Amino acid sequence: MHVLKRLVFWTSIAAISCWVVIALFGKVIPLEIKIGKSGNFHQLFVFYGLQTAVIFTLSGTLKKADSRKLLLIKTGLTVVAAFFAAFLAFITIFSGMCSWSTDRTLFAYKDSPGTQIVLRRKGCGADQKIYPIYKTCQVVYLTPDLFWIKDIDTSQIDQSLWKRIPVREKF
Repeated sequence: MHVLKRLVFWTSIAAISCWVVIALFGKVIPLEIKIGKSGNFHQLFVFYGLQTAVIFTLSGTLKKADSRKLLLIKTGLTVVAAFFAAFLAFITIFSGMCSWSTDRTLFAYKDSPGTQIVLRRKGCGADQKIYPIYKTCQVVYLTPDLFWIKDIDTSQIDQSLWKRIPVREKF
């Protein structure tokens, strides 16, 4: 039973640490994850899994030798931390309303079709009160749902390395 408690505790700590690292690095590195059908798991983890992980840390912090007062303090602090995690999850999920999306592909790299220059648009969906923001980016698709993005100026690219993609009319 002691091994199970330690396993639950350290798994919870690892899950919380991963979430914090991903949240921090997501703001620093230009790596994006496409949130679609597979994003449902991510949103469920952020909304339910994070609070559950915080609550499960009680398995490693509560001891039989603790006084009643100390047990109440530890439990209270953990519940407050779980509510704080729920607040962060709420902010994280709804902050994604305004996000970047690929409008159209402008160029494809001749030697690597997974590298493209695209026109991206940042919009806020139906709640949008201003015009969307556009920018041109180089996108390297690492997997269909994971890609590396950086801004690029199309007037500075070597045209012999890139193939222009014709604009298709949408019907």
